[in-house]
Amino acid sequence: MSQDNKYFMIPFKNVPDSPPYTVWYASWSTVRPIPEPGMQPPYAIGVTKDDRLPPGAILIANSTKEPPPPPPPLAASTPAEYNSAFSAWLTNMKDE
Repeated sequence: MSQDNKYFMIPFKNVPDSPPYTVWYASWSTVRPIPEPGMQPPYAIGVTKDDRLPPGAILIANSTKEPPPPPPPLAASTPAEYNSAFSAWLTNMKDE
């Protein structure tokens, strides 16, 4: 197994009830929200040391920083924009 923390985006619907990795939701809480009827949050952010990402997950970045920092607020309008912003934020965190 790798020592890097792997940050990833994962569709909300793919996050199991008791995930074996740390996951943050839109409120940056680790507590899974209960969506209102008709509302389905699109993504959650997770971190794992496992070499294999969960099904449906998209790698954002790797970091050796311990403990893994919480993700920045979701300010981008698309997953690609968020991926880019998160990668830049994490790179800056490595320099601190």
